[in-house]
This record gives sequence, structure tokens and C-alpha cells, in this order.
Amino acid sequence: MPRLSDGRMSNGRDHTAGPDASRTLRAGFSRKHVAAIVAAVATTIGILSSSTSLFDWFKGKVIPSTPPPAKIDASLTTPMLLSASKPLGDYLSDTNQPTDGLDAFQLAERGYEFLVGIHLQGNQGQRIILRWSLVDAASGNPLSGPTYNQDAAALRARVQDQERQWPLWTPSPPTRGRFLLRVTLLDDKRRPLAEAESAPFTLRKAPGP
Repeated sequence: MPRLSDGRMSNGRDHTAGPDASRTLRAGFSRKHVAAIVAAVATTIGILSSSTSLFDWFKGKVIPSTPPPAKIDASLTTPMLLSASKPLGDYLSDTNQPTDGLDAFQLAERGYEFLVGIHLQGNQGQRIILRWSLVDAASGNPLSGPTYNQDAAALRARVQDQERQWPLWTPSPPTRGRFLLRVTLLDDKRRPLAEAESAPFTLRKAPGP
């Protein structure tokens, strides 16, 4: 598969989050708001992707295709950790998403930003869902609850062979430990098409209560 737009790939090394990654507590703001924040982000991306196709996002990254395969051939690159202390507001601004309904404390919530490469080849028009989960690195099990397991976007390819890089924001895990990000592409019946995991990262200090 050709290299993605900026050629960056994960180096597979362990990433360590310092104390800044856990500074999620602001005056009057607690971790109970995180579920609402992530749900708002998922909703925002869902609205965006319903009116914006992968073709619009790829901006010249469409690959000339041969006659279409009988079904979707989907793949993901290893998610690369870009930041362990990314404010939600900065992420939304960087990805040109609205901040309606989020207050200053929610926009200041710091989390993790990853970059994942997506490659779709097959029937154009098929709806594909990009989903992420934060996973306990020791057990391999996803963290419980919708806060840490989210549909990030609903994608609909307009041509037969497309690829791009997609940024993801996740809240900080609730406790210290070693974690990783698992990303999955699902078809419209929520059957898995492809899966990839980031290198493990370490959170040394739990966020505020």
C-alpha cells in the first residue's frame, strides 16, 4: 500500500505520558463530565461525516482503481500517539469541528491524540464505521463504559480506492497503568473489517476524581 500523506508511521516504541496528561481537573470540573464530552465529540464527527465523504477529505489521495472488488478490502495502520496532553478544544479546532454546547472547562479537558491511516478498496457507497477503544495493555480487555469505547466516524467512500490519515482524540484513562488504543473498521452490520492497535503507553498519575 502506498505511504500515507505525510509518510509518518508508528515506531512501535513505548510512549510515556508525564504529569501534564493528568491535569484534567479545572475549577468545578470533574471526571463525571468526560462521558458527555466524548459523546459530544462523537456526535459532532457523525454530523460532519454525514455531509462530507471520504472523497472530499482525501484531497488528491484517490488511487486510480481497477474494476471494483466484490467486497470492501479495508486496512488500518498502527495508530501513532501524537500527544498525551491534548486539550479537547485544540483538537476540535485543528480538525475544523464546531464546539457548540461545550463550555470552557470541557474544552480544556486534556486527553490523547492519535493518528491512524485508513485504506478502503471496494464497493463505493458502502457505509464504514471507525470505532476506537482504550484497552488495558496487561489484560488486553477494553476499559468498561461508553466513555472509553466510541464510534468516531461514519465513512462512505465515493470511489473504489481511497486512503487518508484520521486524527482521534480520547480522554485520559481513569487510573494509572499501561494502556493502548484499539481501532476497528466495521461494516454497516457492525461486522469487523480491519483492526489495529497502538504501541502501549503509560499513565503515571490518575486524573482527578
